[in-house]
Amino acid sequence: MMTFEQLYETYFKDVYRFAFWLSRNQSEAEDLASETFVRAWAQRHRLRTETLNAYLLAIARRAFLDLRRKGKDCTKLSKELPDRAPDPHRQATARMELDHVRRVMALLPELDRVALVLRAEQSLPYAEIARVLEISEGAARVKVHRARRKLLDSYQRHQGGE
Repeated sequence: MMTFEQLYETYFKDVYRFAFWLSRNQSEAEDLASETFVRAWAQRHRLRTETLNAYLLAIARRAFLDLRRKGKDCTKLSKELPDRAPDPHRQATARMELDHVRRVMALLPELDRVALVLRAEQSLPYAEIARVLEISEGAARVKVHRARRKLLDSYQRHQGGE
């Protein structure tokens, strides 16, 4: 059996990154990650997924949804994200593309957005995404595909000058 400290050290980065994608706010992501580990430890005897990582991400999503239901607004990411690229033109282009992706991601339905983040950022298999979102594996595949398609279509329109 893992200690709380081992659990936290092993999975904090993944849970925090996922919480950050959900909330788009550093301090809120830290709070969500902390809440996730508290909830997980309190319910450690009720593991409901095959992997601990997916279990923690499901808890993080529920904590995020609970926070939204309580009426707390998510704040936008700072436009001053650090970028290691030395070329100012590349920096400006990358920042505009990132802003565009953030706007498109924000317009996606919550389940589609979360499914895409779980697949792209967390590299979860579709079966685990289905467990986290409490949907079928086929539905998880469809949600990821549709989210990717919307991002690609929007990016192509954006590149075309629309």
